[in-house]
This record gives sequence, C-alpha cells and structure tokens, in this order.
Amino acid sequence: MKPILNLFWQICLLRQSPAYVPTYGWFVTLVVVANVTCSTLVSLGLSDEIDPVQTLTSVVVGQSTNAALIMLALSFKNLGQRFLTTITAVLGCDLLITGCLALVLPVVRLFGSAAVSLVLLAFMIWSVAVAGFILHRALQTQLPVGIGVAMGISLMSVIMGQVATGQ
Repeated sequence: MKPILNLFWQICLLRQSPAYVPTYGWFVTLVVVANVTCSTLVSLGLSDEIDPVQTLTSVVVGQSTNAALIMLALSFKNLGQRFLTTITAVLGCDLLITGCLALVLPVVRLFGSAAVSLVLLAFMIWSVAVAGFILHRALQTQLPVGIGVAMGISLMSVIMGQVATGQ
C-alpha cells in the first residue's frame, strides 16, 4: 500500500506521471469509494448545518460529472483507453489532497473563518493544478491547457452537484 500512496503523493507534487497508476477493477473501486467517503466526511465537517444526504448526493453527482467530462475530453483526442488510469489518478490524488485538508482543518479553525476560507482556496488551487497536470499528461497537451480543462471540469462538477441538490 505504501508504494501506491507514494505514487499518488508524487503525482500530487507534479513529479510522477499518472501513467503508472494501477487500473485493476478492485483498486479503481476502492479509490472511488474512498474518495466519495472522504469528500463527504470532510464536507460534513465544514459546517454543522449541512444535510448528509444532500452532501453525499452533491459529491456523487460532482464526481460522476468529473468522470464523464474526463471521458469526453479523452474521447475528443481518441485517447479513451486512458480513462481508467486518468480517473483513478484524479480521484486518488483528490483523496490525498482531501485527507491533507482534513488534517490541517482543525488547526486552521483556531484562526477563524477567514483562515479557513484561505486554506480552502489554497487546497482548491492545488487540486486543480494536480488534475491539470494529470490531464496534461493524459491528453498529451501543454500544461496550461490541462489546467484550463481541469478548471472547466471542476467548475461544471460543482455546478452539477449544486443543481442536483437544489442549492
């Protein structure tokens, strides 16, 4: 397990190609379930006023939108065979980034809501940069294009998650 965590961590640091991410069915399923669970729990921890069902729905719809748009982008470049590797890398790295956020959030809360907002923004930027790096490699394009695609996908995923929950 340590080599897999190290692989995802190196991708999060933009040092390793996502091409080496395993795509075994059980592994992809594990990454998806862990990502949805962690994202839901961290989202619920951000506020006491959040409905767990709405949060779970938003996360699932957002991640499904993310997957569909990544598949669409790969299909446009006739690189659909890279989907499992790409989505596993994106969700695995997102899981690590969300886990890091969960670790620092209790300390950051001591400094007030402005600090929490700043940290959330920093983690969002890191997440988009990592997804952009992964997409740049998967789509065989320039890094700024990968980041632009990641920003668009991220925005659409958030919008679809909000639409699904009526927010």
